[in-house]
Amino acid sequence: MQTYKDFKIGQWVKSYGKGFHRIEEFIPIEYEEYHSFVMGDWETGAITKSQIGTLQEEPLVKLKRLFNSKFKKQLGADYCSGYYLKNLTKDELKNIEEQLQLNPKYITDFDRYVLPKFETRYGLSFLLTAETIPMVKELAQLLRKDEGKTFTEIFDWLDRKNYKQLLYKQESPADNKGYYLQFINWDYQVKDNRLLFTDLLAFTPEFAKIDTI
Repeated sequence: MQTYKDFKIGQWVKSYGKGFHRIEEFIPIEYEEYHSFVMGDWETGAITKSQIGTLQEEPLVKLKRLFNSKFKKQLGADYCSGYYLKNLTKDELKNIEEQLQLNPKYITDFDRYVLPKFETRYGLSFLLTAETIPMVKELAQLLRKDEGKTFTEIFDWLDRKNYKQLLYKQESPADNKGYYLQFINWDYQVKDNRLLFTDLLAFTPEFAKIDTI
Protein backbone atom coordinates (compact mmCIF):
# COMPACT_ATOMS: atom_id res chain seq x y z
CA MET A 1 0.00 0.00 0.00
CA GLN A 2 1.80 3.11 -1.26
CA THR A 3 -0.92 5.72 -0.84
CA TYR A 4 -3.91 6.46 1.37
CA LYS A 5 -6.35 9.21 0.38
CA ASP A 6 -4.04 12.10 -0.58
CA PHE A 7 -1.14 10.83 1.54
CA LYS A 8 1.83 8.85 0.28
CA ILE A 9 4.96 7.17 1.67
CA GLY A 10 7.77 9.70 2.16
CA GLN A 11 5.39 12.61 2.75
CA TRP A 12 5.84 15.02 5.66
CA VAL A 13 2.75 15.15 7.86
CA LYS A 14 1.38 15.95 11.30
CA SER A 15 -0.35 13.19 13.22
CA TYR A 16 -1.77 12.22 16.60
CA GLY A 17 1.64 12.74 18.23
CA LYS A 18 3.24 16.18 18.39
CA GLY A 19 5.89 17.21 15.89
CA PHE A 20 6.55 16.71 12.19
CA HIS A 21 6.73 13.18 10.81
CA ARG A 22 7.50 11.35 7.60
CA ILE A 23 5.25 8.51 6.49
CA GLU A 24 7.28 5.28 6.39
CA GLU A 25 4.61 2.65 5.81
CA PHE A 26 0.87 2.07 5.54
CA ILE A 27 -0.31 -1.11 7.27
CA PRO A 28 -3.75 -2.29 6.06
CA ILE A 29 -5.66 -4.23 8.74
CA GLU A 30 -8.71 -6.46 8.28
CA TYR A 31 -11.69 -6.59 10.57
CA GLU A 32 -11.78 -9.87 12.50
CA GLU A 33 -14.35 -11.50 14.72
CA TYR A 34 -12.47 -10.00 17.67
CA HIS A 35 -13.39 -6.48 16.56
CA SER A 36 -17.07 -7.35 16.45
CA PHE A 37 -16.86 -8.87 19.91
CA VAL A 38 -15.14 -5.94 21.60
CA MET A 39 -16.88 -3.15 19.65
CA GLY A 40 -20.47 -4.40 19.50
CA ASP A 41 -22.75 -7.29 18.60
CA TRP A 42 -23.70 -8.39 15.07
CA GLU A 43 -27.02 -6.51 14.96
CA THR A 44 -26.34 -3.17 16.69
CA GLY A 45 -22.57 -2.90 17.15
CA ALA A 46 -20.08 -0.70 15.39
CA ILE A 47 -18.81 -3.69 13.41
CA THR A 48 -21.19 -5.90 11.46
CA LYS A 49 -20.77 -9.55 10.50
CA SER A 50 -20.47 -8.61 6.82
CA GLN A 51 -17.39 -6.49 7.58
CA ILE A 52 -15.39 -9.42 8.95
CA GLY A 53 -12.58 -10.16 6.49
CA THR A 54 -12.70 -6.70 4.88
CA LEU A 55 -10.11 -3.98 5.31
CA GLN A 56 -10.67 -1.38 7.98
CA GLU A 57 -11.42 2.10 6.66
CA GLU A 58 -8.20 3.55 8.09
CA PRO A 59 -4.82 1.80 7.82
CA LEU A 60 -2.25 1.93 10.57
CA VAL A 61 0.57 4.30 9.69
CA LYS A 62 4.24 3.95 10.66
CA LEU A 63 5.85 7.36 11.13
CA LYS A 64 9.30 8.78 11.82
CA ARG A 65 9.57 12.14 13.60
CA LEU A 66 12.37 14.53 12.61
CA PHE A 67 11.29 17.75 14.32
CA ASN A 68 9.27 18.63 17.38
CA SER A 69 6.48 21.22 17.18
CA LYS A 70 9.04 24.06 17.39
CA PHE A 71 11.10 22.67 14.50
CA LYS A 72 13.90 21.50 16.77
CA LYS A 73 15.54 18.22 15.72
CA GLN A 74 14.01 15.43 17.81
CA LEU A 75 14.20 11.96 16.30
CA GLY A 76 11.36 9.64 17.24
CA ALA A 77 8.71 7.26 16.00
CA ASP A 78 4.98 6.88 16.15
CA TYR A 79 2.16 4.66 14.93
CA CYS A 80 -1.33 5.99 14.42
CA SER A 81 -4.53 5.47 12.51
CA GLY A 82 -4.66 7.10 9.10
CA TYR A 83 -7.57 9.10 10.51
CA TYR A 84 -5.11 11.31 12.41
CA LEU A 85 -2.90 12.30 9.47
CA LYS A 86 -2.87 15.99 8.61
CA ASN A 87 -1.24 17.83 5.75
CA LEU A 88 1.35 20.50 6.52
CA THR A 89 0.79 24.11 5.62
CA LYS A 90 2.96 25.75 2.96
CA ASP A 91 4.87 27.61 5.68
CA GLU A 92 5.53 24.40 7.61
CA LEU A 93 6.81 22.61 4.50
CA LYS A 94 9.00 25.60 3.66
CA ASN A 95 10.42 25.60 7.19
CA ILE A 96 11.34 21.90 6.92
CA GLU A 97 12.98 22.41 3.51
CA GLU A 98 15.02 25.33 4.84
CA GLN A 99 16.11 23.35 7.90
CA LEU A 100 17.28 20.45 5.73
CA GLN A 101 19.18 22.74 3.37
CA LEU A 102 20.98 24.37 6.29
CA ASN A 103 21.59 21.04 8.07
CA PRO A 104 22.06 18.25 5.48
CA LYS A 105 23.21 15.87 8.23
CA TYR A 106 19.70 15.98 9.66
CA ILE A 107 18.27 13.84 6.88
CA THR A 108 21.24 11.45 7.02
CA ASP A 109 20.72 10.88 10.74
CA PHE A 110 16.99 10.63 10.14
CA ASP A 111 17.30 7.95 7.45
CA ARG A 112 19.67 5.94 9.64
CA TYR A 113 17.39 6.17 12.67
CA VAL A 114 15.98 2.75 13.55
CA LEU A 115 12.48 2.77 14.97
CA PRO A 116 12.39 1.40 18.52
CA LYS A 117 10.50 -1.81 19.19
CA PHE A 118 6.85 -0.91 19.76
CA GLU A 119 4.49 -2.98 21.89
CA THR A 120 0.71 -2.91 21.67
CA ARG A 121 -1.75 -4.93 23.75
CA TYR A 122 -5.25 -6.07 22.87
CA GLY A 123 -7.50 -7.39 25.60
CA LEU A 124 -10.28 -9.92 26.11
CA SER A 125 -12.17 -10.91 29.23
CA PHE A 126 -13.03 -14.52 30.07
CA LEU A 127 -15.29 -16.15 32.61
CA LEU A 128 -12.66 -18.51 33.97
CA THR A 129 -12.15 -20.45 37.14
CA ALA A 130 -8.93 -21.62 38.76
CA GLU A 131 -9.52 -25.02 37.13
CA THR A 132 -9.32 -23.53 33.64
CA ILE A 133 -6.00 -21.72 34.09
CA PRO A 134 -4.18 -24.53 32.19
CA MET A 135 -6.11 -23.35 29.11
CA VAL A 136 -4.51 -19.92 29.46
CA LYS A 137 -1.04 -21.47 29.63
CA GLU A 138 -1.78 -23.65 26.61
CA LEU A 139 -2.92 -20.62 24.63
CA ALA A 140 0.19 -18.68 25.67
CA GLN A 141 2.43 -21.48 24.44
CA LEU A 142 0.50 -21.59 21.16
CA LEU A 143 1.20 -17.89 20.55
CA ARG A 144 4.89 -18.23 21.39
CA LYS A 145 5.42 -21.00 18.85
CA ASP A 146 6.56 -20.21 15.31
CA GLU A 147 5.59 -16.72 14.19
CA GLY A 148 2.53 -16.23 16.44
CA LYS A 149 -1.20 -16.24 15.75
CA THR A 150 -3.82 -13.81 14.46
CA PHE A 151 -7.09 -13.18 16.27
CA THR A 152 -8.87 -15.26 13.63
CA GLU A 153 -6.60 -18.19 14.49
CA ILE A 154 -7.01 -17.54 18.23
CA PHE A 155 -10.82 -17.49 17.99
CA ASP A 156 -10.77 -20.66 15.87
CA TRP A 157 -8.60 -22.35 18.51
CA LEU A 158 -10.97 -21.26 21.28
CA ASP A 159 -13.88 -22.60 19.26
CA ARG A 160 -12.25 -25.99 18.69
CA LYS A 161 -11.38 -26.26 22.39
CA ASN A 162 -14.93 -25.30 23.43
CA TYR A 163 -13.56 -22.28 25.29
CA LYS A 164 -15.13 -19.60 23.10
CA GLN A 165 -18.24 -19.77 25.26
CA LEU A 166 -16.13 -18.25 28.07
CA LEU A 167 -15.67 -14.96 26.21
CA TYR A 168 -17.04 -12.21 28.40
CA LYS A 169 -18.11 -8.67 27.52
CA GLN A 170 -17.37 -6.14 30.22
CA GLU A 171 -20.27 -3.82 30.99
CA SER A 172 -17.98 -1.03 32.17
CA PRO A 173 -14.26 -0.37 32.82
CA ALA A 174 -14.94 -1.07 36.52
CA ASP A 175 -16.45 -4.47 35.75
CA ASN A 176 -13.93 -7.05 37.02
CA LYS A 177 -15.97 -10.24 37.05
CA GLY A 178 -13.81 -11.99 34.49
CA TYR A 179 -10.19 -12.92 34.05
CA TYR A 180 -8.41 -10.60 31.66
CA LEU A 181 -6.08 -11.62 28.84
CA GLN A 182 -3.72 -9.22 27.04
CA PHE A 183 -2.44 -10.32 23.62
CA ILE A 184 0.93 -8.81 22.68
CA ASN A 185 1.79 -7.48 19.22
CA TRP A 186 5.19 -6.02 18.31
CA ASP A 187 5.68 -3.29 15.70
CA TYR A 188 2.19 -3.92 14.28
CA GLN A 189 3.45 -7.05 12.59
CA VAL A 190 0.76 -8.61 10.40
CA LYS A 191 -0.01 -11.78 8.49
CA ASP A 192 -2.49 -11.57 5.60
CA ASN A 193 -3.52 -8.07 6.78
CA ARG A 194 -4.24 -9.36 10.29
CA LEU A 195 -2.34 -8.40 13.42
CA LEU A 196 0.02 -11.10 14.65
CA PHE A 197 0.29 -11.88 18.38
CA THR A 198 3.34 -13.59 19.83
CA ASP A 199 2.72 -13.52 23.59
CA LEU A 200 -0.01 -13.47 26.20
CA LEU A 201 -0.42 -11.95 29.67
CA ALA A 202 -3.20 -13.01 32.04
CA PHE A 203 -4.70 -11.40 35.13
CA THR A 204 -7.21 -12.42 37.80
CA PRO A 205 -10.35 -10.33 38.48
CA GLU A 206 -8.28 -8.66 41.22
CA PHE A 207 -5.62 -7.75 38.59
CA ALA A 208 -3.01 -10.14 39.97
CA LYS A 209 -0.78 -11.46 37.22
CA ILE A 210 -1.15 -15.15 36.36
CA ASP A 211 1.92 -17.21 35.46
CA THR A 212 1.58 -18.32 31.82
CA ILE A 213 4.86 -20.22 31.56
